Amino acid sequence: MKEYKRVWNVYAAWDYTREIEDLNKMSDNGWQLIKGGLFSNRYKKNDSMHYRYQIDFNPKIEDMGRYIETFREQGWEYVNSTFNGWHYFRKLYDKTGEDYEIYNDSQSLKEMQAKWQKMGTVAIVTVTLLAILELIFTIRWPRLYSAVLTLTLIIEAFVISRGVFILRNTQRADGHKRSWNGAPTFMIVLLLGMVSTLVLMGLRNNNRFNTKSEVYESISSNIADAVDWGNVKVLYPDFYSFEVSGYTGSPMTWALVNAQTDEVVTQIRTDSSKAKDGKKFEEKHKILLKRGNYKLYGYDFAGGEIDLRVSLD
Repeated sequence: MKEYKRVWNVYAAWDYTREIEDLNKMSDNGWQLIKGGLFSNRYKKNDSMHYRYQIDFNPKIEDMGRYIETFREQGWEYVNSTFNGWHYFRKLYDKTGEDYEIYNDSQSLKEMQAKWQKMGTVAIVTVTLLAILELIFTIRWPRLYSAVLTLTLIIEAFVISRGVFILRNTQRADGHKRSWNGAPTFMIVLLLGMVSTLVLMGLRNNNRFNTKSEVYESISSNIADAVDWGNVKVLYPDFYSFEVSGYTGSPMTWALVNAQTDEVVTQIRTDSSKAKDGKKFEEKHKILLKRGNYKLYGYDFAGGEIDLRVSLD
C-alpha cells in the first residue's frame, strides 16, 4: 500500500469549509495531511491517528512564530501555509464533542470575506453585462460559437453569484453534506466554454470573394451555364451570413448551391439601380447551412462593369 498520496482539487474562497470537511474525511480514512496547497493536498498514511482540521486566512503575519504559538496554546498543531495566506492546523479528534472552530472572531477572515464579496459583486455585474451583450449579438447574428460563449458567461455569473451568497452567511465546518464545489465548476465551465468557442471559430471558414472588372462579358440566365466563382466548405451546421455588396453595370444573380445535391440554398439578385441613397448595392441573407461543400455561382448577367464583394461568414 502506498505511504503517501496526493489529491488534486480546487477550492474557491467561499468553499473553504468544504476543504476542511474533506480533510477531516481523509483523516477518518487514515490519510493525514502533511502539506496543504492551492491545487492539491499531500497526505501520509496513518490509521492510528484521527484529526480535525481548520484553515485560517491571514496574509499579513508579522511574527509567524508567535502566530503559530498562539494556536499551539489552544491545542492546534501547525501543518503548513500557502503563499497567499492560508494556514493549515489540526487537532487530535476528541469524541466528547469539542468545538473545533478556531476563527470565529478572526478579523483576517472577515476582511477576506468582505474583499471577495466586493470582487465577486463586480465580477457578477461584468460577466452579466457581457452575457447580455453576447446574447443580443447571438440573436441578431446567430452563430454557434456565440451561443456557446453566451451560455458559458451565464453559467459563470451563476457560479460567482452562489459564491457571493455563501460568503454573506456564516460558515462552519459542521460535517453536513454540501452542494457542488463551485471552484472546479467555475474553472471547468470556463475552460470548456472558451476552448469550444475558439475551436468553433477556428473551424468556421470565412469566405470572401472580391471581383473587379471594367468590362465583363455576358452570362447566360441558365444556372447550368453559370460561372463558378468559388468553393465553400462548411465543417459543422451553423448559421451563416451570405452577403453581396458593390456595383454591377447590369443586374446579376448570385447563387449558393449545395455541391452534393445541386440544390440552390439561396440567391441574391444584384441591381445597382436599386441601391439605397445612391450608394452601392447591398443585400444580406441569414441562412442555416449543413455540414458539407457548397459552390458560389454567378449568372444571368447582360455584361458590363463589376466591382463586387461576395462573402459567406
